[in-house]
Amino acid sequence: MAYQDTKSFALYQVYGQIMILILAALNTYYPQYLTYTFVAFIVISLILTFSKMRTQLKGPSFEQLKEIRGSKKVYEEGNAEVSRLMASDVQLTQEMKPLAVSSLLSIFSIIIILVWYQMYFSFASSLASGSNPSRFLIFLIGYEVPYAIMAVISFRQNKASKSFVQIPRGYALFERGLVGQGVIIKSPMDNYDVRLDSKRKFVEIISRDENRPQRIRLYSSNPDELFRLIKKHGFSNT
Repeated sequence: MAYQDTKSFALYQVYGQIMILILAALNTYYPQYLTYTFVAFIVISLILTFSKMRTQLKGPSFEQLKEIRGSKKVYEEGNAEVSRLMASDVQLTQEMKPLAVSSLLSIFSIIIILVWYQMYFSFASSLASGSNPSRFLIFLIGYEVPYAIMAVISFRQNKASKSFVQIPRGYALFERGLVGQGVIIKSPMDNYDVRLDSKRKFVEIISRDENRPQRIRLYSSNPDELFRLIKKHGFSNT
């Protein structure tokens, strides 16, 4: 789960801690529902994650997309050509490593959490039986550990996202914006910087908003022309 800023991170930590306290209290007084409460813990965590992702990925409305597509198309690159240019870029594999590591960490964290549940809660159930005064703390630890693991993974993903390159496999530049696979940017693009790399055959559009980092790479058979057209149609001061 990547966070936009410190306030957002703190808010989601508060949500998480409230959830953990409630679940630990339920297990303290109703230990027979342990399996159900842990499933609830996983489900609620996923809901928080996807709701955050949905907020981050929220883009232009359908009306804005219609407005962009309704304007004149000035440049287009298809899937086959983009794939060919990506394959010829020898530096791309190295640049994509942070994303691969982030994905592996997410899978690894799920495995660790499932193993933790089987091992720890089996032990905790017997230890917290009867009138053990520490049973609330025992169950609390059971939830805090996997939540801490998810928080560390989220921190790593947030760090990786700042260098993550988004590469649409096909795209079209219109007079009123850019539309591509997973990418929609409406003109003017005054909150973005544009960078040309003629040697590696791409143009990059980089967001200036540090809270919502975005780096879009457009592989092109004619990157100099694409750069010129973006500067001409994408910005209000040109």
